[in-house]
Amino acid sequence: MEDAVTGAPARRTLTATIVAVGPPERTREAHEVLQALAAKTAVRNILITLGDNPAPEIRTEGDVVTIEGLVPRYLNNAVARLRVSSMPSLAWWRGGEREELESLADLVDRVVLDSVDPTRDWAVADTIAQSTTISDLRWTRLTRWRSLVAQFFDITDARIDGTVFSTLDVRGGDPWSGRLFGAWMTSRLPHGESLQVNVEEVSGGAPIESISLAGDGTRLFLRLLPNRHCIESSVEKSGEVLASRIGPAVDDRLEVLLGEELRVRSRDVAFEDALRQAKVIHD
Repeated sequence: MEDAVTGAPARRTLTATIVAVGPPERTREAHEVLQALAAKTAVRNILITLGDNPAPEIRTEGDVVTIEGLVPRYLNNAVARLRVSSMPSLAWWRGGEREELESLADLVDRVVLDSVDPTRDWAVADTIAQSTTISDLRWTRLTRWRSLVAQFFDITDARIDGTVFSTLDVRGGDPWSGRLFGAWMTSRLPHGESLQVNVEEVSGGAPIESISLAGDGTRLFLRLLPNRHCIESSVEKSGEVLASRIGPAVDDRLEVLLGEELRVRSRDVAFEDALRQAKVIHD
């Protein structure tokens, strides 16, 4: 779009700052995601990789300000210098040490976790939640699955009324997502404390391939269809399918998930409760 008077490209009014921080091996993907997000959303994008350079070059590539190899102890100074304090800020955490994550959390309005292995991140999540809001892109990916399961319970239904569900089986390519989903069910389902959660890893599969919640002869079943664009959900009683429907799956591109997180401002208590439960669920 061009300015009507000068003919120069019109400047968009920025609405937020995203600070992506992580190890060098995840830099290229993060840069591509931030560029794609910037094409659709008026955000200030900052990408920082950590290393051993106390004074790395700050350069701008397209819509992304990049700092490579920054010594971790200078992370706070870099973020404070580059972010726009008058705008909401979101930290996209792609992995690192606990101290770095806690330090970054003090400077932003929201932390979104996205480590390959979130063990250390989840361990410090309660501490971070005391100073800022926190989420995880795995939780964002689970939104559609959580919504579909919740719909089974939204309307009084004789097919599941009074059912005490005892077993939850989650299959997928990311056991951490399965564990987080199981923790959500444990923390929200009546008698959830006695729910047996089984997480099966499917090599090369989507984060979640299928979910089966069973008890008292009833099974609620969801599965990602082979086209990867739809989810089939069904209610079964004594092995007979009583109802079935197909709906769209979530668009799990990273720029889409981050865009969803940018729209969230409030604390997510359901996520925090699920994360506490996830620490004790073993795949």
